[in-house]
Amino acid sequence: MASVDTIAKIEGDAEDGGWQATGAVFNDADRLNFYQRVRAWYSLYTSAGWQTTPRPAFRGHLNPDPWQKIFQGSTALWSGQLPNEIMKEGEVQGIFYKSVSSSPGNRHQIINMKYAHIIYELVSGHCNLMHKGERANYDSTLWSGSFTSRAYNEGFMKLNLDITNSSAVTQYDLKQGGFWERLKEIANIDAFILFIGKNSKLHYIRHPMFGTLPTVVMTLTSSHLLAPLQITRRNEKVGQVKLQGTTPAGLQIRGKYPTHPTAGPIVQKKGYMATSNTLMNTIATRMYKYANRDVSVVATMPGAVGLMLELMDRIAITYSSSADGISWSSKKFWIQKISVALQSDFNAVTTLTLEAEAA
Repeated sequence: MASVDTIAKIEGDAEDGGWQATGAVFNDADRLNFYQRVRAWYSLYTSAGWQTTPRPAFRGHLNPDPWQKIFQGSTALWSGQLPNEIMKEGEVQGIFYKSVSSSPGNRHQIINMKYAHIIYELVSGHCNLMHKGERANYDSTLWSGSFTSRAYNEGFMKLNLDITNSSAVTQYDLKQGGFWERLKEIANIDAFILFIGKNSKLHYIRHPMFGTLPTVVMTLTSSHLLAPLQITRRNEKVGQVKLQGTTPAGLQIRGKYPTHPTAGPIVQKKGYMATSNTLMNTIATRMYKYANRDVSVVATMPGAVGLMLELMDRIAITYSSSADGISWSSKKFWIQKISVALQSDFNAVTTLTLEAEAA
């Protein structure tokens, strides 16, 4: 485990896929070994003073960054990454997946296959990052005991795959290419979110606003802010989402939501591979509701409060601004980005990018 002297910034971005951290080591650059695991901790300052128990801030692996050595000293900048960055560097071969009712003949024949199953097979069968304990949670469902994923002692990544709400697919032809890119393609077809939390857990889920709504983790008011909220209005509403695609057999399929357009432009997208018009309608519904959220917000707060939060957490905002023409009482938002920049004198600034909850 590497020891570091300073942390400059810790930030997470759900769209980019996870968290990163940056900092420096002074006068002993040889302490850093590339791809070695690194952990960062912080102590929280409250009205009662510094808390005695440090809190975990980041857990990842070191990137090979350049460092500078001079006579009797050195400065080594470092950056830490989560598994999504490692997977972005790898590639996967072309694979054909098929759904079967029973008796799979190989790992790429999956019982009652869903897109989430394909995500699992790729992670468990084509890279060595998955924690071996996850096999018991998924293998028997996909292959009914016929196959067991290979275990790697160095595997550390946990999984949170929403099998229940993932869409069924009879066949899927995965093209050769970048590993993370192919995972993202599947998530886009399924209208799911794919990201890795700061504790190295891969989440493949539908947006939480479309399921049972989780509890709000905090309520943000003007008393928490360093500056007024930066509010971006999404004035151009989407009137309808229309999708076109094909089945693996080459049949044309379509989906749309709502049935009749509302006020606003019609968004049309092509190139989907799915199994039915029903699935395409489901994907179009999620896209329409997400596109019609009314505002995006950037909130700046003192301290490292962002390290107590996670990507896609649900928060509430109670806030009024005559200049912006708003008066919110517990309006709900989802965290899209978190940035915690360390300042001098042990201070920090947290910046949250928030997307409004769709109706």
